[in-house]
Amino acid sequence: MIRLARPLIIISIILILTAGCTARLQNNDKKKTEPVTPKTKTVTLYFLDNNSKQLVPEERQVPADGNLYESIIKEIMAGPKEPGILPVIPQDAGDILESADWYDTGGIMVKFKESAKQYLDRSPAFIQAMVLSLTQIKDVDKVAVEVNDKPYDDENNGIYVRKIKFGPVYVSKSRQEYLKNLAESGKADWLYDPVEVSRKEAGAFGFLPDDEYSLASKKDSGEGSGTGEAYVSVRHGGEEYTIQLIQPFGPGEKSIWVLNSVSKKVTPIPEANPKAGEAFIYGRVKRVDADKRLIVIEREYMDSPDTRVEAGPDIYVLPEAVIHYQEKVGVSTSGYEYNEYDVEFKHIKPGDELGIIITKDKKARAIIISGR
Repeated sequence: MIRLARPLIIISIILILTAGCTARLQNNDKKKTEPVTPKTKTVTLYFLDNNSKQLVPEERQVPADGNLYESIIKEIMAGPKEPGILPVIPQDAGDILESADWYDTGGIMVKFKESAKQYLDRSPAFIQAMVLSLTQIKDVDKVAVEVNDKPYDDENNGIYVRKIKFGPVYVSKSRQEYLKNLAESGKADWLYDPVEVSRKEAGAFGFLPDDEYSLASKKDSGEGSGTGEAYVSVRHGGEEYTIQLIQPFGPGEKSIWVLNSVSKKVTPIPEANPKAGEAFIYGRVKRVDADKRLIVIEREYMDSPDTRVEAGPDIYVLPEAVIHYQEKVGVSTSGYEYNEYDVEFKHIKPGDELGIIITKDKKARAIIISGR
């Protein structure tokens, strides 16, 4: 029995070593067969609503282990996945993208083949969607578009930047229903918060998720909408804006919010108070003295009762004066449509037509600049 001990020990050692080698081989095989998870990035793409009136956002995972810019453009070209929204470029456009890459400080150069021009000409929303989607990436401020190595748009030299779009917001009934169902399924509680809705949905109008958003006001029955109404203040690029939201399915904590309009910040202007010696006058600007905050106006050009009010031609603009600009944003059957917002004294230019509220001391406490 004693003689057998040594061989048994040797055999045991061999078995242990063999088992260890086998385990290592199995582990190596396991490592080799484990699937590699591709890197992805969550981005917001933009497509058309079902009436082709404006862009709407759609979040999507896109490949991030290659050229992210090309991945985003290809995903836009592939069309939306969300029901009820439309592609921004015909699905039969084919392989029209040549390349997309960094080309300048803050810029992405997107090159298309010659065959792309017909689609770009017919689908201006495609470029807009592409610019909004690409400029959401950190440090990307502009997108240059070339077709066959030439700038696509001569007017802009083929360079596009993110811009804030003002005016009413159209949210179709079908999209309202889709968002309502999404919220009720528990997948999008953010739809019950007007600030978060602004953060996620206002990208289609030029805003960014990391802009400063804050709730300005909220009430159960708005004067114009008759339902839940909220105003969200947004600070973007050093400027302040206002987003109006409504609850299309009625007020309540568990009722969704949708965008209703976008405008620059507007400070209310109280009407002229004749009892306090105030008056409203019209005038065309002849000269501006920025150092003295003086505007020199001409009043004789307009046959209006306000010309009976003695004022001018030099009008001092009070430091606290509220100044609005009325921007033409469209035309309706009743005439021009305007978007009115706050501006500064420096925005008053010679030739501007003004509506001015003057105090009893003939100083301007409020000015409205008519759209140029």
